[in-house]
Amino acid sequence: MVGQLVSCGGLLSGGSGGGDGTLVGRGGAARSAPHFSPGFNLFSPEQDVELGKRSATEIARQVPLMRDEATVNYVRQLGAKLAARASGHKFPYQFNVVATKDVNAFALPGGFIFVYAGSIAAAKNEGELAGVIAHEITHVSLRHGTNQASKAYLAKAGLGVLGAIAGGGESPDISRVVESIGGAGANMLLLRFGRTAETQADLEGARIMAEAGYDPRDMAGFFQTLQERGGQRVPEFLSDHPDPGNRVAAISAALASLPMSKNPVRDTNEFQQIKARVTGGRASSSLAATREPARTGPRDPNDIEPNNRPQLPAPSFKQFQARDGSFAFQYPQNWDALSAGDEANLIFAPQGAYGQKEQAVFVTHGIFIGTLPATSNDLAAANAAFVEQQIKVNPDYRVERQPQRITFGDRTGYATVVVGPSTATGVTEIDVIYTAATADGRLFYLVTMAPEDEFQNYQATFEKLIASLRLAE
Repeated sequence: MVGQLVSCGGLLSGGSGGGDGTLVGRGGAARSAPHFSPGFNLFSPEQDVELGKRSATEIARQVPLMRDEATVNYVRQLGAKLAARASGHKFPYQFNVVATKDVNAFALPGGFIFVYAGSIAAAKNEGELAGVIAHEITHVSLRHGTNQASKAYLAKAGLGVLGAIAGGGESPDISRVVESIGGAGANMLLLRFGRTAETQADLEGARIMAEAGYDPRDMAGFFQTLQERGGQRVPEFLSDHPDPGNRVAAISAALASLPMSKNPVRDTNEFQQIKARVTGGRASSSLAATREPARTGPRDPNDIEPNNRPQLPAPSFKQFQARDGSFAFQYPQNWDALSAGDEANLIFAPQGAYGQKEQAVFVTHGIFIGTLPATSNDLAAANAAFVEQQIKVNPDYRVERQPQRITFGDRTGYATVVVGPSTATGVTEIDVIYTAATADGRLFYLVTMAPEDEFQNYQATFEKLIASLRLAE
């Protein structure tokens, strides 16, 4: 998969240390709603924002951020609705979606919150996703990240730093603190919270949910959803944290003190539509197209960022012939021809549908085409090896339809349908991988690519392109 991913801890992650905070009453009822005051902190709220921005910038270089406008806007609107109920300093909350199937989320100081697409897919309804986000908002509002950093800095700098800060009336210099507590590794300290901090995030997050019109039991339901994932890799949320069952009980016990709506929001059509965009809904069985085999190159897409909706294929076509004469075909007039590393491996795609990320090329709409040395004299075996390699470098993808024997380019070949989330946009795409043997024994391949919800707009173009294909005798 394109990009170097990192594991950042998150919603249910734990670690050494714990957040400080005192349970205080909110008045009015026999039992007060859960509410906690921020613990010991050497930083000002403004420095929380500065530190969080530094960390967010670094993390954004390491994880693939989703660019699907509908999905990102939905998460941001839901996040803003919940953040409006957060206590404490009014941080400038920002919400982003990480385009991987990991079930995770994390919050950085100052309001920088990242929700993984896998969490959207794992949530059964909007209430469960709201629980994920409310939990992370609480880590920000209670300043758990800089509470951790403050304690780590104090441990290294000694108690004398308190007198210096108190005498000068100033917070410590952020660069000095970051270097003191681990330099570039400080991000991990900001993301690993102890049991106390996680309990606070559960209970205060439940209050935020209730005040925003949701049922906090959906937060507990999300924990239970993760526990039910038997036989799968343990989600990051549960990998290093105490028994989620205890957390479910704690949230349930707090319900009596919360301002519960008589008709809480449990689910919305918008959530289900967004979940379908992330997961692909019911996998389409139609012959289709998408996503790249993630090869190094290309030489010059110039790091173009993809648009969500590039220009549709032109009805008029132009001719292309490989320099070595091994194949020829026609492609839309408004598509660009690009090298994918050498003259034998090419990309044809509209502007706004291709680019380069961390030394690998991505394409959202268009084709990869070229020739490679065959791994076997048997075409079926060579095709299987090629498909397996594409899945290996794009592990979020799966074979939707097994190889089928077909005729194209005037000879026998195979077509295999592969489905997965786009590295560039996070939207479900469908690839069709076509292979055949060239006259000199190489493997010819053609991979058509288009988002699932746009496939019908590209189907006729792909069919015409394939029909025009000619392989040298």
